[in-house]
Amino acid sequence: MKKIILTLCAAVLLLEFFAVPTVWAKDEKEKTPLYAEDLKEGTYEIEVDSSSSMFRVVGCALTVSGGKMTAVITLSGTGYEKLFMGTGEEAAAAGDEEYIYYQEDEEGKYTYAVPVEALDQDIDCAAWSIRKERWYDRVLVFRSDGLPKEALAGNGSMVIPIVIAAAVVVVIAAAGIGIAVKKKKNQG
Repeated sequence: MKKIILTLCAAVLLLEFFAVPTVWAKDEKEKTPLYAEDLKEGTYEIEVDSSSSMFRVVGCALTVSGGKMTAVITLSGTGYEKLFMGTGEEAAAAGDEEYIYYQEDEEGKYTYAVPVEALDQDIDCAAWSIRKERWYDRVLVFRSDGLPKEALAGNGSMVIPIVIAAAVVVVIAAAGIGIAVKKKKNQG
């Protein structure tokens, strides 16, 4: 009986060891930033949260390529001439070559091709208002929760160890039960 209990405890510990990282990553409060190396190369439609309702992102195509992430974001309005990835203060001190100017899409919406350091983390973005002629500080969060599971670089990598661990546990448990039954027969 002690062997069965020890075997079951070992099984639980193995499953905890292999399963905990994926469970923690799903907890909204404990989001871990995802970097380019965490994702497979490709282009993915994702959601972007903005700290300002005056800077509403209505579309985002994230591209992962060459160990870097970039996104083409589409805004709901046409009030911003250029963006700067950083604060408004940093933008005011930067040179024109560091600004990201809009491109108008076929529907007349303004799009901007911006670098993305990580998903699920606050990223400072300053936006230059055409009408007010000043920088406004915004915070963007490029969200990973809309990514398909196939986009994750490590997707499926834990399945094989979990299956092997479960098979080992079943074999050990069956052997332990078989020994216990055999001992009981011999005693009785």
